[in-house]
Amino acid sequence: MVALYVTSMEAAGKTALCAGIGRKLLDRGIKVGFVMPVRLFKASNTDGYDDVAFIKEIFGLAESSEQLCPILLSQRELWQNLTDEVEDFTRKLKQIYRKISRGKDVVIMEGPGNLDVDKVSALACYTIAEALEARVIIVVRYSSTLNLPKIVQIGKKLGQQLLGIVINFTPEPKMEMLQQELIAQFHGAGINVLGVLPEIRSLLGASVSELAEILGGEILTSPEATDNIVENIMLGAMTLDSGADYFARKANKAAVIRSERPDIQLAALETSTNCLIITCNMKPSPAVISQAEEKHVPIILVKQDTTAAITGIEEALTKSSFRSPLKLKMFGDALDRYFDFKALYSELGLKA
Repeated sequence: MVALYVTSMEAAGKTALCAGIGRKLLDRGIKVGFVMPVRLFKASNTDGYDDVAFIKEIFGLAESSEQLCPILLSQRELWQNLTDEVEDFTRKLKQIYRKISRGKDVVIMEGPGNLDVDKVSALACYTIAEALEARVIIVVRYSSTLNLPKIVQIGKKLGQQLLGIVINFTPEPKMEMLQQELIAQFHGAGINVLGVLPEIRSLLGASVSELAEILGGEILTSPEATDNIVENIMLGAMTLDSGADYFARKANKAAVIRSERPDIQLAALETSTNCLIITCNMKPSPAVISQAEEKHVPIILVKQDTTAAITGIEEALTKSSFRSPLKLKMFGDALDRYFDFKALYSELGLKA
């Protein structure tokens, strides 16, 4: 049984990587466990169980979310545990790990991120990896000014426990060139690059169901399509033009249209539209509903006016999460193309 600790330099997609790697291992018949050994308290998300609940579901784990996310601490409390109370803290970690790892071949652990600027998360990484003899993957968000010296410094402290890094959100037009350059740079510093992953716009979007929840809207048609991802927003303006050319400019969009413009609504449905959002709480015409059902496009009826609806959608997009089976599949496809699973299996002692 082996432990894999996934952390990040900043917000870079470590939950997605945990889910993606774990799902691939499960598909190979490998028994996979998961734990988020420490969750830092945040005012916006005090329970810390949302991501854990998603991974619990896709991994088919029997443990409760509370068991998979057992320690919730403030940053100050975590620092105290890592310094003044480190023996008690590591003893507790080992007890948690023993329970989670029973019957498993691999246990994936998601640690706190922000290693670049947060010395508490960095110390947690060193301490937990050493205490549980875990191999470490660091996820790095692509930047034209990657902090190579900082990553190398962390790599030296981890030593043989560092399995490698993954560079995420790389602009796709630059992928081929950057793969060669970045891999050469890190290999020259003695750090293995397990993958250079592209920026996938859909992973930054929100599902139709998330939009409906944020807006408090009623889904009138095609509930089976509410997992589809919205990448763009387009406003159906009050114009004399039917709008077909206008709506064709963007794909996978939410079209926000006032209820009294069925012509605009029908025009949007003729293009790549993932949902119609009808404002002011007036149901669209039977013709629009029929067309939406035929094309499997959800219609969300909201009480807000157009301006308020747009604000709500923008809020939903900023809060969108990875917790979507469709996003997991898209990310898994990217891993198949760009992630070095052979190196992962070799380093973890698994059969390739």
